This record gives sequence, structure tokens and C-alpha cells, in this order.
Amino acid sequence: MSELRPEVIQRLKALELIVLWEGRLATPRLCDWFGISRQQASADIKLYQTEINPQSLEYDSSLRGYKPVSSFRPVYCDGHVNEYLLLVAAHGSEPMAHVMESHPNIAAVQLPDRAVRPETVRELLLACRNPASLRIHYASMANPEPHPREIVPHTLVYSGFRWHVRAFCHKRQQFRDFLLSRMYGQPERTDTLPVTDNEDTLWHTKVSFRLVANSRLEKNQQRLIEHDYAMQNGVLSIETRGALVHYSLQRYPVAFDQAQSKNALAYPLTLHSEDFPVIAPYMFESWGQG
Repeated sequence: MSELRPEVIQRLKALELIVLWEGRLATPRLCDWFGISRQQASADIKLYQTEINPQSLEYDSSLRGYKPVSSFRPVYCDGHVNEYLLLVAAHGSEPMAHVMESHPNIAAVQLPDRAVRPETVRELLLACRNPASLRIHYASMANPEPHPREIVPHTLVYSGFRWHVRAFCHKRQQFRDFLLSRMYGQPERTDTLPVTDNEDTLWHTKVSFRLVANSRLEKNQQRLIEHDYAMQNGVLSIETRGALVHYSLQRYPVAFDQAQSKNALAYPLTLHSEDFPVIAPYMFESWGQG
């Protein structure tokens, strides 16, 4: 086989990540992401399954696409969930080619998500697309031994630190967040009727709040923080879902009380004084896990 062009390798990497983590690959996905014809997408798939990773894919008419065989092993990727995250984050945007390409002068901190298994993600995504109840074995800090739970997932969420799935919990009769790294074994479908995400009020509630530079910083330090976060008129405005307020704030060094506020170098951001009542109803209710 002759040496492949960089753009072809990028498409093959994307193809591999999609089939590994989603369990289904259709030519329109490659066409939309890379602006290629159906013939070219089909040629890429054929190249992958005949020369790059022989006999690794099989066509499933019920899925109207290709799925990985049970013995599938990736060639281009390491099987780390963050590789898939980078691909999804670049979906539909020009930077995909750069995200998928390694560079000797660019590095990133590797997040510890190796406990997240492709088989788990595939089943959850399938249940998100076609609502269904799943039986999982889940461990939590309150109950660290894996135990059966029945959930109806509707959205996979990456918080910037960890993956979780937003799902209705049949046991607690409410929508909760379940960390993917705490799921054991393979999720299994059950006959229990699913609950639609339309009933997830917190998920469909939009919440807006503002962050400002910590007033205990020196004036020139405040201006530096405002520049760091590209604030407009000294304010960083954030809009998110009620169910994601806690996770959104976790991504910033925000002081939540007087003790933290006094340590301005560790917590250079604070909530706008008028917005404490805005986020208060969502800070604990929205991030219940398991």
C-alpha cells in the first residue's frame, strides 16, 4: 500500500473513533464532517476494512451502517475516551484537521478517563437516540459496591473533567447524573417503559449568570483576569442548563464564600453579587449523582 496523504489518515482516524465509541458508522457522517462525496466516504471505509484494519467492520442493515466486529481492535487510536471527545468537540468546524493531527510543539494534559469503556458508551448512545430503559451496575461514594440500577439516558455530558450521562433513575424517580467511569459490565435493555427527556425540567431550564474579577485583587491584577477571560466591560456572561450549572462553575476558579474570596490568587473570579440568588436553586439539586 502506498503512503497515504495526511488528509486521508485524518479521515481514517475519525472513522475509527466513530465506530469504536458509537458502534455505528454511516457514510453521510464522513460526508458532512469532511465535505467529501459519498463515493469518497465509501472508498475510505473500504480502505479501512480491507487494508488498514482487515475484517474489522461489518455492515448491519438494521443500523444502516457499519459496526465493529466483536474482536475489533483500533489501529490509529489508543482507546482513550478523550480522543473521541476531541473529535466530537471539533464536529462541524474547521479545526478538526488540526485536532486530529499530532504536532511536536503542542501538548495537552491527559485526563484519567481510561475506566470509560467503548461498549458502555455505545449502549448509552443507542438508548439516547432510541429511548429505552437500561440496567446498569453502578458504584457511588455512598454505595461503593457495584449494584443494579435502572435508568433511561438522554444525553452524554463531558464536564471538562469527567463524562457522565443525564438519565431518569427508576429507583429515585427523578433525573440524575451517572458517571460513566463508575459503571461496571455491559448495560442491558429492559422492558420497563422509558421516560422522555421532556420531563427533565432542570435540563430544559436555561440559567444565565455572570463572573467578575475578585475585588480583593489589585487593580492591575483584575485587568489581567478580565483579559484572560475576554470579559466584556469587566463581566464574563455564561448561559447554561439548570442541570449543568454546577459543572459550568467547576471549570472556573470561582470563590463561593468569604474564606475562598480572601484567597484571591487561588480564586481570582467571583460571582456577580446580584447572581448568587440566580444560581442558588441549582447548585445542589442539579448535580445529584447516581
